[in-house]
Amino acid sequence: MAIKKAYVDIAAGQMHFRHLPGDGTPLVFYHRSPAHSVCFEPMMAAMSGDRPLYAFDTPGFGNSFDPPGRPNAVQYGQWYLDALDALNLDRVHVFAHHTGTHFASEMAVLAPERIASLTLNGIAYLTAEEREQFRELVGHSVMPNADGSYIEPSWTIVSSLFPAFDPKLTHLEFLSALRALEGRDQAHGAIWDQDYPSVFKKLTCPILALCAEDDSLRPFFERVIEARPDIKSAITGPAKYFSPEYDTERTVDVVQEFLAEAEAS
Repeated sequence: MAIKKAYVDIAAGQMHFRHLPGDGTPLVFYHRSPAHSVCFEPMMAAMSGDRPLYAFDTPGFGNSFDPPGRPNAVQYGQWYLDALDALNLDRVHVFAHHTGTHFASEMAVLAPERIASLTLNGIAYLTAEEREQFRELVGHSVMPNADGSYIEPSWTIVSSLFPAFDPKLTHLEFLSALRALEGRDQAHGAIWDQDYPSVFKKLTCPILALCAEDDSLRPFFERVIEARPDIKSAITGPAKYFSPEYDTERTVDVVQEFLAEAEAS
């Protein structure tokens, strides 16, 4: 079944999404930075027919609207909810990856009754000091210039993220990064400003926390488990932080098992 693309209007602008139909409680995907919803196509294809599937481009990425100013994580969470409202999706399961985990968590705090479960893959569970270190480490996008030299820093960053050079995936991520020069700074800035541990404590739905064993955030994953011993957790294969594409079969198996348990409880 072909994955369909569409737009939905919210007050702030248009949000772009990918969709596959199905029966039951929908599963909604929220991506990392600087990717967009295309990164979930392998998972969506593997789960085709399982349930309704929606993968959104976060504002500032892909084909969604560009937000002004300096939005915070709560604002991103509200935009996610606004898109669900516009599509008449009352209650959903969520799979979020890296940046998406932070915004989806805010969404779940804003409207806990709307979230059937949260699968959070790659959480930046950091102290205030560590967030400032990451702010400096990630840096800022280089804006377009006359000689085109702004392109090389994006290529260097993107190509360094993959465990091995993959022409297709690296190219897609690179194009996503170029499109989101301002969006990725806005999204990362929102994360570094966010006190995620305090948000995480407020989550009330069933939670599955995932982390690839060679994810850059793996050293902080034990904190997630210690903070919430009541949740489920799993380490996926050595896929750096790109498990939706690199470790699709394993990730889908783990997620489907978790969704079945959440719906049975």
